[in-house]
Amino acid sequence: MKKVSDYFVKILQVLAWVVLLAQLQTACSKQASSSAVDTYNLKIGQHVDVTLNANTSTGYSWSWINKAAVTTVDSVAAISVSSNNVPGSPSQEIWRFKAVKAGSDSIKFRYAQPWVGGAVGETRTLFIKVN
Repeated sequence: MKKVSDYFVKILQVLAWVVLLAQLQTACSKQASSSAVDTYNLKIGQHVDVTLNANTSTGYSWSWINKAAVTTVDSVAAISVSSNNVPGSPSQEIWRFKAVKAGSDSIKFRYAQPWVGGAVGETRTLFIKVN
């Protein structure tokens, strides 16, 4: 009887490891494909605030990578805010855009280390339609 119960315990342990490894793999694959897309419908003169998660202590920062191609909105401000002043703590960058011309555009952001050879963390795309 003891051999049968030991056998079932071993099977349960193996199954637990398989489930754990599958969850870790899923979490890692979701993290690797970190690209978000948002859509905004605006009227001329209207503002929209876009909040991007950041952590400046890592050397990463957000940049608007297709600014020259965008004609429907202008960036009014970009500020960094943190809930506390502890080094290494997460923060947010808030970008404010103002709709200036009717049409459609996509705004593309990249969260990366800005030096040559720096790593890219994620991207974010905003689809903007201005009426």
